[in-house]
Amino acid sequence: MKYDPWFDSDENKVLMAVSTRRMIKNLGIGGIVWGAINIVLGVGAMQETLINVGLLILGILMLGAGVQALLKPSLGILLAETIVTALLFLWNLAVTVLNTLAGAEFDPAGLVIPLLVAVSLVQSYKKLNHIRDLIPTVSSQDIRATKRAWDSIKKKKLKQEPLVVKASGSNCRVQLMPDQAFFVHWDFFMRAFVVPRDAMVAALARSDVKKLTFNFKHPLNKIRYTFNRKNYDKLKAWLAASGN
Repeated sequence: MKYDPWFDSDENKVLMAVSTRRMIKNLGIGGIVWGAINIVLGVGAMQETLINVGLLILGILMLGAGVQALLKPSLGILLAETIVTALLFLWNLAVTVLNTLAGAEFDPAGLVIPLLVAVSLVQSYKKLNHIRDLIPTVSSQDIRATKRAWDSIKKKKLKQEPLVVKASGSNCRVQLMPDQAFFVHWDFFMRAFVVPRDAMVAALARSDVKKLTFNFKHPLNKIRYTFNRKNYDKLKAWLAASGN
């Protein structure tokens, strides 16, 4: 997917690197939990047959990848978690096939989650490859500055801040600045980026009475933000200030 070219600015690359580190750490926590669960399941399953030591090994690998993701987040660790997730899917697939051949009822429940997670991780890995080297090397100063900016926007009271708006139906806030808008979206991907004012105007997809909708092509996926009646006047005035 082609993304908006202004995402390649130095500022946005740093923001994306910091955001990706947060995402990889979130995945690391999930990997630790999932790895621990598979270790327990593997130990229990080994009572039936020693071949289930494979599940124990995969659980240990997932646990190790999760710990490493917390300590040193990078695309390499993301790839490692992707590979282990794919191996867990293949393991569950093989077990399901063998159980079905043995007369058990086919149950795809154990296949869906590993498959969806693996596909999602592969897509994220490919789309973030252009900032591969920046993710593990981004300075601690940039990380602290970015987190302070996130926290500052989150703590501001919308009613008292004429230059802070919130998107409808999402945990996204925007700090309106003289020449650009700073978006911070608190979700799993922890997206944060700056949009030049002219790009905001170009991204305006719909302008109804008391409603503004913007479409962006983020490197990870397409994003749509709608600002309703409570934020309409602030955003409209900011856009108008540039003569648009």
